[in-house]
Amino acid sequence: MNCKFFCLCMSPAIDATVRLPAAPKGEGEIFKDVAEEENVGGKGLNVARWLAVRGADVACGGLLGVDNAAPFEREMAKYGIKDMFARVPGSTRRNEMIVWPGGSMKLNRTAFPGLVPPPLPDLLPSRPCGGAALPGAIAVLSGSLPPAVPKDFYAQAARRLKALGFAVVLDASGTALVEGVKARPDVIKPNAEECEALVGFTPRTPDEFKRATEMLQKTAEYVIISDGAAGAWFDGAFTAAPKIDVVDTTAAGDTLLAEFCWRLGCADERRAAWAVAAGSAACLMPGGAPPPPETVERLYKEIS
Repeated sequence: MNCKFFCLCMSPAIDATVRLPAAPKGEGEIFKDVAEEENVGGKGLNVARWLAVRGADVACGGLLGVDNAAPFEREMAKYGIKDMFARVPGSTRRNEMIVWPGGSMKLNRTAFPGLVPPPLPDLLPSRPCGGAALPGAIAVLSGSLPPAVPKDFYAQAARRLKALGFAVVLDASGTALVEGVKARPDVIKPNAEECEALVGFTPRTPDEFKRATEMLQKTAEYVIISDGAAGAWFDGAFTAAPKIDVVDTTAAGDTLLAEFCWRLGCADERRAAWAVAAGSAACLMPGGAPPPPETVERLYKEIS
């Protein structure tokens, strides 16, 4: 399959948002008639969806359980995302975000416990998708790995994709990140806490973020470090996020990364500001739903 963007999503999910009218007070409390919304997601699919909103030629692959593949298929058809998912036995996981005025909590389930994963070639494109370097074809490898998938899976995938002519973007954590950077991806996007596995500390101050970036540049061509609600560091330069009233942080980091990749493909020098604007706009939407592009443009103007 030929495409400019390929997103790998090994741990897709149905993301449910449950809205409580007030903060929980203690054990045994019952809330009646609560509102619930469902969206299909997973980090790679969230990235693919925003790229599609931007008009990109994008495919998404990874693993889908045959028992509940239908909502994912509908979502990809809705946004024009090419479906490259391998179907596996069972159901894709369901996560829950529980929110109330002034607070939230999230329950993430394990993806595909006991799965025997398909061979790597079955999960990736089989031929080149564009130029051999940025800004050519871009592959985004993001999210957690199911327990049965080898911890060096992203490293294996990155090497194969780079050989096919893709620039590789890696957004992972823990062992998957530590192993993945051994393939020297073109872009990595850890958050501050995820940096510790690679550099030995969690950056908190500007000097520490710059030092972490310098250390991470030994493992990737370009380094993005997310600093939560404050903003993000792009190759050592900070872009502050606009002040917003957060509704739901689901998919915020994925939308930031997708916008960055979209602007990277367009060689837009203001891609950092656009990326932070898109990530902030995603926080105004429930359940990982993509924000209106006009909201992104408004927040971009506030940043710039």
